[in-house]
Amino acid sequence: MPRFLLRNVRSGKRRAAIADLRSISRKEIERAMDEDVKPAAVKSHEKIVQNWDSDVGFAAKKYIRATSITIYVYPTGKDKLIWTYVDQGTKPHPIMAKNAPVLSFKWGGKGSYVPKTMARPARTVVGGGFVKGGKPVAFKRVNHPGSEGRFFSEVIAKDIQPDFRRLIENAFRNISRKVQE
Repeated sequence: MPRFLLRNVRSGKRRAAIADLRSISRKEIERAMDEDVKPAAVKSHEKIVQNWDSDVGFAAKKYIRATSITIYVYPTGKDKLIWTYVDQGTKPHPIMAKNAPVLSFKWGGKGSYVPKTMARPARTVVGGGFVKGGKPVAFKRVNHPGSEGRFFSEVIAKDIQPDFRRLIENAFRNISRKVQE
């Protein structure tokens, strides 16, 4: 396909303006991500773990490319793997006593384990995290059947996506205004 020269940019001021377009765009999108999107995404994840006994926190990274704008929220803290196990689930696996001679827990009974957090919608449930009834048992080794993932991250992503889109669209509007100035 042939190229056409529509206009030479001779003015130093105009050249600077064209060179600044990429910089202006990137700065505005980064500002929106840092001030609005990242804190909201991290806070949504922290609400889930706020009354867990584990040390799990969250941080976020932003990726701005020509084809996509992405935020990646990841767990931090010494117990960050617990988030992964609860969020994504686990496969069946053996558990062996390491820091004590035996594993002890309640088994059987009328009720069952009630989780502290619900996935849909992602929120905290008051009074969860215990087994009703059952009698104490102790084993050196057990075969855990695995656990189903709660997929908090997916639920949060769906909840936050409309706000994310709105904030990024506002950033593009601000870029348009700055370019027109």
